[in-house]
Amino acid sequence: MHQITSQGKDTENTMEQILNLLTTLCKKVDSMDGEIQKLKKQASSQQHDIKHAELRRSEDDKIPDLEGDVGKLHKTHNV
Repeated sequence: MHQITSQGKDTENTMEQILNLLTTLCKKVDSMDGEIQKLKKQASSQQHDIKHAELRRSEDDKIPDLEGDVGKLHKTHNV
């Protein structure tokens, strides 16, 4: 009888350990998902910035002179 009680207790402890491990694993997966979402947003934002910079650069090349408060300014270099 003592052996049956001991086996039941061991099984209960094992199940509790498994539950704790699964809980920890789920928390880590949720955390990783949050990090992945942040990285996706950052990557999307960087791609938008790069595309915007490329469009801006090509438009600047089309304008040889810039109008300012002091008159016409000639571009001295391409950026």
